[in-house]
Amino acid sequence: MTSLENNVENKILVVGGGRMGAAIINGWLAKGIAPESIFLIDQNQSVLDSYKEQGVNTFINVENVPISESFSVFLLALKPQIILKSINEFNRLINLNSCLISVAAGITVSTLRSLMPNAQHVVRVMPNTPAMIGKGVLVGYIEEQKSAFIDLIEGLFSSLGKFYWVTNEEHMHSVTAISGSGPAYAFYFTQCFIESAKKLGLPEPLAQHLALETIIGSSALLDQSDEDVMQLRENVTSPNGTTQAGLETLMSDNIFMNQLLACCEAAKERSIQLS
Repeated sequence: MTSLENNVENKILVVGGGRMGAAIINGWLAKGIAPESIFLIDQNQSVLDSYKEQGVNTFINVENVPISESFSVFLLALKPQIILKSINEFNRLINLNSCLISVAAGITVSTLRSLMPNAQHVVRVMPNTPAMIGKGVLVGYIEEQKSAFIDLIEGLFSSLGKFYWVTNEEHMHSVTAISGSGPAYAFYFTQCFIESAKKLGLPEPLAQHLALETIIGSSALLDQSDEDVMQLRENVTSPNGTTQAGLETLMSDNIFMNQLLACCEAAKERSIQLS
């Protein structure tokens, strides 16, 4: 990130200030990237006003961006359906020295190249929403494994959490299904946990506290412990105890495992369809 940090001559254009675009911009600002080096295009005026107050250059449409501007990084933070419909209008802002980065699920490098023929350097990155608090998991794919943009991309996105590369673009479909969509699965499990606590007779406020704090504490232990996830589970499971009784039901006939796998497979298939 040091190659861009506080360097306004290296400019970043972000198209889309929704949840993910905002999470990325906020992470960059928090890590010291100069706000005046960031240019944001979004149709939501309230979003633009918020970032303008912080010193970010804001535009409500692509036509308002001066053609004279040259961007080192061009970040597409739009939904796949929107990219496929409107991306060609941004082509004029790409030059030979720009790195086009897309965080859209499913849209392949070849599709991006066909939609934006001016783009010579194209990268796909799959972030997830915990990037909003610097705890994201982000995975990148680039065709040019020795690209001069490798260090730049790692620096930019490592500021938002853990960053990894894949060398096979097909793996991005699985990445999308696991880390990209995964927070929603975790939130749904937590939602079900809260509802279970309520149905066991606990008052709603207490049910929420116990379920949420158990998930948060378990995640922190998993993060900080040297033991693997199976060992941590076994540490809680006394023979013939309450935890074993509960797990036997949860793990019966691998129903839960199979449902989770089916969930991930459905997300992966949808990513493939979007490509």
